[in-house]
Amino acid sequence: MTVTNTSGDTSGDVSRPLSPSELDALSITLRSALVSDILDGMGLREQCLAPGLVAERTDHTLVGYAYNTRAVVIDEMPADPYTGLLEALDGIGAGDVYLISSSSDAALWGELTSTAVRSQGARGAVCDGYLRDVRMVRELGFPAFSRGTSPRDCAGRVEISREPGSLAIGGVTVANGDLVVGDEDGVVVIPAHLIEDVVTAALEKSAAESEFRTAVRQGMKPSEAFERFGVL
Repeated sequence: MTVTNTSGDTSGDVSRPLSPSELDALSITLRSALVSDILDGMGLREQCLAPGLVAERTDHTLVGYAYNTRAVVIDEMPADPYTGLLEALDGIGAGDVYLISSSSDAALWGELTSTAVRSQGARGAVCDGYLRDVRMVRELGFPAFSRGTSPRDCAGRVEISREPGSLAIGGVTVANGDLVVGDEDGVVVIPAHLIEDVVTAALEKSAAESEFRTAVRQGMKPSEAFERFGVL
């Protein structure tokens, strides 16, 4: 099902092949490893963000559309430190995943930002950097990924704004509207034009894995199960 972009993205309307209810269903059934395997088979072997991202919520998979932001390291407090960040937060919409990357030792994300975007229908945040308010983010149940924690505020350390173009994050170039899939294994990105094909193939692989699992539990040799179901 194709739905219209409902976020505040000013870079243009983006057709989204998965509805909010379909994203909800995929958060239960889809796994990053499945998606990575399918992309590997398509020759797209560099779609996983660099290892080390930690998921604060581990009971489901984060699935949503990339919403890119820009982070610039600064060394003094501006007169209005949160202007760009607030504009970015205001613009996020249902089905979006907030993406940000910075080498700063300040936290790029926290509980108040989680609460704010969750109320607008955002599905999670992926920070190639640091997180704070970790206990509160966990209690909120908001899916956030980071490379660690820091109590330092971003004000006066990082200038954050909306990124209408592509974002380089974790070694992957991500366009707004690409599909982000993240769980305890890591985060992988599906290019927008391949979303339906990759998701369909990943679910088919999941079904084949279930058949493999059942077969070996019933005594079939792994080599025979692999020959029959083609998965491992």
